[in-house]
Amino acid sequence: MINISGSKTPFKFPMTKSEKILGCLYIPFHAAILPFIMVLVFVVFNIEISGPHQMLVYFTISFLLILLIMFKFLRASFSDFIDVFWRAVQAVILGYVMYRVLLWVAVLTLTQIMTDVNPNQQSVVADVYANFNVMIVVTVILAPIVEESMFRGALFGTIRQKSRVAAYIASILLFSVFHLWDNLVFNFSWDVLFMVVQYIPASIALTWCYDRSGTIWSPILLHSAINLVATLQITR
Repeated sequence: MINISGSKTPFKFPMTKSEKILGCLYIPFHAAILPFIMVLVFVVFNIEISGPHQMLVYFTISFLLILLIMFKFLRASFSDFIDVFWRAVQAVILGYVMYRVLLWVAVLTLTQIMTDVNPNQQSVVADVYANFNVMIVVTVILAPIVEESMFRGALFGTIRQKSRVAAYIASILLFSVFHLWDNLVFNFSWDVLFMVVQYIPASIALTWCYDRSGTIWSPILLHSAINLVATLQITR
């Protein structure tokens, strides 16, 4: 059960105010501005690279910028992960079980009402088949660090100071919408809205994992495990 009631236990190593502000501001930059800049550069300089390598460039840039913004937080949080290793690992294991149960419910429900295929998942599947090794680096290493630093570290950590319930809602919904925001804006349909629900199970589990463990490296590890299993299933 997700316990989001009661008093808040302060994180041992929270982000600084500047890290939180820059981390929250980085979410729209990562989602919309950076892809636009990349497309512009590719067009202007006539650069042609494959989809997987575009993803590698995209997440490598974001990874480096996240390190620039949050290095002290990530380092301190990793030290805390070592200090509370068993509790952190328990949160990862329980979070993964929670994710699988919630995903089963979501899939069971959505298959009855959806008639289209998730475009984000289609793109990932195509990229995995095009270059498995590159996509493993992207999905298992780079993406978890970037996305958890933004949505759990900065967004959830900032709002949690005021309201744990609001922090859960914001982190879960924005993370889910993030994966399909462009389709929601430019190609809206009820199917696309239902597709957003596909990301809610992972978002719930990842947010709970951070709240439970107190170290950002727990949801990073959980996110990596979820993506690794999903990527391996594509090529099975």
